[in-house]
Amino acid sequence: RAAAIGQLAVWAERIGVPIVKGPEGGDPASVVFDGLKAATDRGIDALIVDTAGRLQNKRELMDELAKIRRVLGRLNPEAPHDVVLVLDATNGQNALAQIETFREVAGVSGLIMTKLDGTARGGVLVAAAEQYGLPIHAIGVGEKIDDLRPFDPDLVARVIAGVA
Repeated sequence: RAAAIGQLAVWAERIGVPIVKGPEGGDPASVVFDGLKAATDRGIDALIVDTAGRLQNKRELMDELAKIRRVLGRLNPEAPHDVVLVLDATNGQNALAQIETFREVAGVSGLIMTKLDGTARGGVLVAAAEQYGLPIHAIGVGEKIDDLRPFDPDLVARVIAGVA
């Protein structure tokens, strides 16, 4: 998305974390390589890699994900420790196809569901948890920093039922 790198830089500055970014149109795996090296050199024990949004039917973008995973694995055989797929609640049941493909390519190990502040209720979370057994780490209910909240199954059940 246009301006996404700039937006990430603003958020990183707001919360006081370093960011490593590459040139627009550059190789994402190279940026990940640089990011892991910088984190290691600085004694930082956590690295978050935010990849561009992508559709599971765009082969070249999915190949980029596989390459990123290979690069991480070469630099640290235990990496990645967690691969979180961020899903848009407005995608509905299409999210299940996304999960399937991203699990195969990137080894998705958990989920975050965003845009639960709109008309989408997130019923797909129930289907995803049942079908794939993936933990749901957080839900997004807005665009402010505090709007990414830890997953609360009771709250989500109330949202799905329309009583929250």
